[in-house]
Amino acid sequence: MDAARRLTLPELEAALATMVHQRYFEAESDDEAELQAVEARDTEYLLTRIRCLELSLKAADEELSWIAPGGRSTPAQSLRRIKALCGRFPDLFNAMQAVVVTHPAVSREMLAMAIKQFRRDADALSQEDVVGLLTSVVNGANQAFDAVLRTRKGADRKAASLPWGKHTD
Repeated sequence: MDAARRLTLPELEAALATMVHQRYFEAESDDEAELQAVEARDTEYLLTRIRCLELSLKAADEELSWIAPGGRSTPAQSLRRIKALCGRFPDLFNAMQAVVVTHPAVSREMLAMAIKQFRRDADALSQEDVVGLLTSVVNGANQAFDAVLRTRKGADRKAASLPWGKHTD
């Protein structure tokens, strides 16, 4: 098992495929092969399958670790992501919002330079204008969030006074 713990996900997936090919070649799907392995009590196959799932979950978690508080990316990684975000959103506001929210550790000045590089609709704006827009996106979103949260704090009391807001148990 120690050797299996040191294998990479592609190596484990290849080992799993080999086991399926050798032991469960009549199975028409991965699910069917897994059921046959359970019935056969094939612990080697099942442990390899579990380890594949563990590594897949870990890879998915690490895939988003850059966005976590304190997560760091290289400038090249950030630029690739910002370029992709700028290309994905057709309007400037949504692109800027996605960029500023997903890159909280990057200064707004650096984000503004990247956005100007990848968005033609930001060409007419100065660097300071784009920084100001990024600031307004963040501040506006925070203010709107706080406003909705304040109104929701009293929502239970208001809902109780409306006939459709009453709970019937």
